[in-house]
Amino acid sequence: MAIYNDPVLKVFSGEVIRAVDRRAEELGVSSLLLMESAGRGAAEEMRRWWPELHGKRVVAVCGKGGNGGDALCALRWLGLWGADVHALVLGEPTGPAEEEMRAFAASFPEGLTVVNTARELGSAVSQLERADLVLDGILGVGLAGPARGLPRTAIELLREVKAPMVAMDLPSGLLADSGAIPGPAVRADLTLAMGALKACHLLPPAAERCGEVRVVEVAYPPAAWEGIAPVAEVISATLCTSFLPPRPRYGHKGTFGRVLIVGGAVGMSGAAALAAQGALRAGAGLVHVLCPEPIYPIVAGLVPEALVHFAPAGADGMFAPEAAEEALRWAEGMDVIVVGPGLGRGPGPAEVVRALVTAQASRLVVDADGLYALAQDPKLLAKKHGELVLTPHPGEFARLVGKDVDQVVADKIRWAREAARNFQAVVALKGPPTAIASPDGDVYLNITGNTALAHGGSGDVLAGAIGGLWAGGASPLGAAVVGTYVHGRAAELLTECASERAMLPGDVLAALPRAFAALEGFAPDPSSPGGRGSG
Repeated sequence: MAIYNDPVLKVFSGEVIRAVDRRAEELGVSSLLLMESAGRGAAEEMRRWWPELHGKRVVAVCGKGGNGGDALCALRWLGLWGADVHALVLGEPTGPAEEEMRAFAASFPEGLTVVNTARELGSAVSQLERADLVLDGILGVGLAGPARGLPRTAIELLREVKAPMVAMDLPSGLLADSGAIPGPAVRADLTLAMGALKACHLLPPAAERCGEVRVVEVAYPPAAWEGIAPVAEVISATLCTSFLPPRPRYGHKGTFGRVLIVGGAVGMSGAAALAAQGALRAGAGLVHVLCPEPIYPIVAGLVPEALVHFAPAGADGMFAPEAAEEALRWAEGMDVIVVGPGLGRGPGPAEVVRALVTAQASRLVVDADGLYALAQDPKLLAKKHGELVLTPHPGEFARLVGKDVDQVVADKIRWAREAARNFQAVVALKGPPTAIASPDGDVYLNITGNTALAHGGSGDVLAGAIGGLWAGGASPLGAAVVGTYVHGRAAELLTECASERAMLPGDVLAALPRAFAALEGFAPDPSSPGGRGSG
């Protein structure tokens, strides 16, 4: 999925967008003017997307509500610019949509067909079969469940169309506020989000139906947005620079923080090593690793830049329960502890996690098997604890909150927000997209990255990077935001000239310096006049 043409992308609910429409009317901007603004903007975006539209046959299937009115307006402009336009209108529109239908008919009287039954719609299928481009304007943000009646029939017809598909606001059949797909839904090549993004544009599986997403500016008066809060904000480079800790010119390894990685087990030594390298690549000054004794030489050999220590192991090759005391000893003096990569599941690892979480002075990033231990003892998160960043993938999160994985994925924004409040922790519910929530209720969505990250070990790199940023001076929320963004950008940079399938977590580590350099280029030099200074 790609999203263009807005440097600050905020996600709003369908209800909020309808409220902004009403406020605009109260302020003196009529619904028809808003519809003209939306339709003209959509037409201009389509012309940029497909410059060869002149002379092409464009067919719009329009509902009788606002979404259909937007589509009729856009289609009229495409016709005025030289496209061969035809509109199939489902039923009799009312209000501003009726005005748009009359305006279209005035300009293209032979191009309008009103259909009231499934039989009439079926007889118009030939128009769709001859189309070079189809515009979906059947249903919009008001849909609350599966499409029914004539709109459902029209959606099912559009699913068979071979021509490129452009959806107005959202593909018909999707719910604005969820990634769920409740019934038949259009699959678009381009989706033109009217005024702002909605959750369905970002959350799978609905996002897979949206294709490329572009935001169309609508001429709402600024006062219509006053007091309106988004449900989430998409992470941008500009946002990350506000969270990125500075690198003072005369800093040293003590300046940039100490990170302790607690993890590893026989057969999983690489996870602890990758997390350590992630922390180092994110700028941590000193990184220590505490691992079970049998894998000590392996980890020490994999990460020569880290200080590696060992603790007692059981016969299973994981930490023995008495390793918890060693973990607490090494945690003293550390700025951040990352626990979980390659930790394993058993009494020993569980005791280590319990000891670190209940040590209230701790600043912990909990990942992988550390999250499994928390899920087995949910009272730990209910107790008073230190600062926490939790980095679950959907399966780990579902285990933590006792929900179905599909529920979590489709409603990731809400679940991340609720968990962050309930656990009093920053929660990075991994993606795509990754939803990062703070205990205060803020949610940020990271859309960088690709399937190069779909390898075991990628999450270990991310957990380490978050720990390194946090130790280096970022807030826990800032560390999670910047860490996920840069982790994804590193994967994107890697695959500019190479295959996503062939990239490994070690390659992502090697690309992190480039990703950080690109990000730092957005910010002023902290040592220059007018820079942010060393903090």
